[in-house]
Amino acid sequence: MAAVTQPGASVIGTHTRVQGDIEADEDLTVEGHVKGTITCKQHTVTLGTSGQIIGDVYAHTLHVSGEVEGNLVASHRATIHMGANVRGTLVTPCLMLEDGSTFHGAIDMDPDSDTLKNAFSGIADRGQTLASPDCDDSDADAPDATPAP
Repeated sequence: MAAVTQPGASVIGTHTRVQGDIEADEDLTVEGHVKGTITCKQHTVTLGTSGQIIGDVYAHTLHVSGEVEGNLVASHRATIHMGANVRGTLVTPCLMLEDGSTFHGAIDMDPDSDTLKNAFSGIADRGQTLASPDCDDSDADAPDATPAP
């Protein structure tokens, strides 16, 4: 029987270790261990609770629930979920740090950051724009906000 995967998404399973750089042109979920640079500049990288990344990550959107030691660069948004442990530098115009997450390092939320411009310059050159610093946009994974009566 063939494994069932979601179209347009790759998964590194809990019992998988990757040593080397990864370039993905689709969403990537890491439940295992990666030692190297992950480049997924137009898609989402999700690090599951059992996942570990030692190295840098470049993505449009980041969801971190596991352990990271390295630099995280997201052109749109990064969310560090409860239980996550991040050590390094985080560069993104929109950052969500949930209660119960641990972060040790530096944060740069300047949307005009040289790091963002340099890392994502090829994308902007192809007519796409970097994310605006407005964190109030509607993401599919964001909870609905209902105004109080």
